[in-house]
Amino acid sequence: MRVWRPRSYREQMADRARRKPPSRVPDQEETAGPPRRAPIDPIAMMQRQVGNRVVGQLVQAMTVQRVKEGDGPTPEVGHVQQQLNVVGAVPRLAITGRFDDATTAAAKSFQRKLIAEGVKGVTENGVVDGVTHDQLGTRAPVVEISKRKVVVAGPGQSQADLDNPALGTHAALKVKDRGVAVKELQERLNNSGKAGKALTVDGRFGPLTDGALKLFQTSVPLPATGIADPTTWAKLETAGAATQGHVEFDWHEEVEGVKNVGTTASYDWKLSKTALTISLGIAFHKKSAGVDGRISQWLADIKEIWSTFKAVNQDDPKKLSMDIDFEAKRGAGHDVDVHHHDPKAKTKAQKAASRSNSGTWYTVDERRSMAPHEFGHLIGLADEYNRTEEHYRQVTGEEPNVGAFAGSEADATKMAADIKARLPLDDVVAAPVKASNDERWGAKLAAVVAPLSQGAFSRFVAQQYAKANGGASVYADIQAAFAAVSVPGFQGNLSASVTPFLYSNNGLMGNMVTTPEKGGGGAAAGAHEHPIEPRHVQPFVNILAREWALQNGKADKWTPERR
Repeated sequence: MRVWRPRSYREQMADRARRKPPSRVPDQEETAGPPRRAPIDPIAMMQRQVGNRVVGQLVQAMTVQRVKEGDGPTPEVGHVQQQLNVVGAVPRLAITGRFDDATTAAAKSFQRKLIAEGVKGVTENGVVDGVTHDQLGTRAPVVEISKRKVVVAGPGQSQADLDNPALGTHAALKVKDRGVAVKELQERLNNSGKAGKALTVDGRFGPLTDGALKLFQTSVPLPATGIADPTTWAKLETAGAATQGHVEFDWHEEVEGVKNVGTTASYDWKLSKTALTISLGIAFHKKSAGVDGRISQWLADIKEIWSTFKAVNQDDPKKLSMDIDFEAKRGAGHDVDVHHHDPKAKTKAQKAASRSNSGTWYTVDERRSMAPHEFGHLIGLADEYNRTEEHYRQVTGEEPNVGAFAGSEADATKMAADIKARLPLDDVVAAPVKASNDERWGAKLAAVVAPLSQGAFSRFVAQQYAKANGGASVYADIQAAFAAVSVPGFQGNLSASVTPFLYSNNGLMGNMVTTPEKGGGGAAAGAHEHPIEPRHVQPFVNILAREWALQNGKADKWTPERR
């Protein structure tokens, strides 16, 4: 057995010598002058002198965003421009990512407002830092939506404008009509307390329903026509609750510079104790063989991608919630032609690029988000791609995305001049020239614009164009040039030429690139991310909120959230 004993001093020194690293020849710099000490971290020195808390505050203050005239192009400057727009910049700032004189003027205007409000620590100098930066962050915070940092200006109006708002969202009903809309009418009459004896809710507009409707119209008062017209529906929706109904309206939008694009939206809704269900029928007209399997997949995609939200009662202590379910089924309703590809396409590339719309779906389009996107149109939701700034903000409620911002002032000035040089369109188009939409027009202009993508630099090009051309809009001038040769819209070169000067969102009702991770196809979304945003569902949550208020006498606030 070994017995432990303390090691002698000589033994310890011998061990240390064995562990000593090999010597090296010092260089000239090391041998000259006094020996150098290891540098001391200034932050560590301050921590020892004044304490961690004070140093932490100092470091935080040093990292506060500070931007001023001449800065950029950067995303940070773009976000400041978004914020200044939301707090009331007049005129609105172009989101160029460049802190120009207009941005300085807007910052000073905001600072004057803060000073008038009595906010301490503000100087009217046009520099965004300190209190100015904090106040912008409080009043117009930068948030992340679909993996983009953006400033939200308002709730948006995902549901498209009605062609004629006076017509409301109900079709006029009269004797002999049938369906869910009649059931809604009967329920509302029963619950109004102004229509006499309770009706059987059978969806048949017969003499009893006619008599009850006339009694209601007399009581409101309205002419007793026995026809449920828009004026009568407006009264019914505030007089009596319903658990089911039908919505129908014509809508329009402007996209890619083409006005009055739209369709008829219609769907049924049904409210249970646990869910609100939005459903519609689609009559698929098969124009190609072997498309049934794809149709079944489309219907499954719609349900899977849309039915991922719930409505939450924000005024309820327990945050009562109800699922929002969406479904499309085969049957009478919307008419959709189904082709393998565009029958007008001639080349393989053209066939592969067949572009679906709300009334024509192509099986060659393998994106899982195609059918859910077109379903959105059928329930009245607008596009969010290639919109003018005004329409983009109206639909999304968001400031335009900063987007691509790299590029010099010289590049922007030259691009603006090159665009102007191609207006009016100078293509040489040999006969015969089509009456409209000849695809040969605008090829030279499209080639000039090709390097641009949507974002800050394109807006800077637009600024330079306006500066050089008496305030003219490059977007409007390009549109006018194509219109002059009878190209009204949805032509390839026109689209390529105007798209960089428009605005697109990344949501499902936007560019359709992203689909849910579990759905596959396109670019997979990250965990807990989804391309449909809650605001897309808000119009349907509003139905639930309305009926809740009628049933319970409480105008509670209901909001959509992910399940």
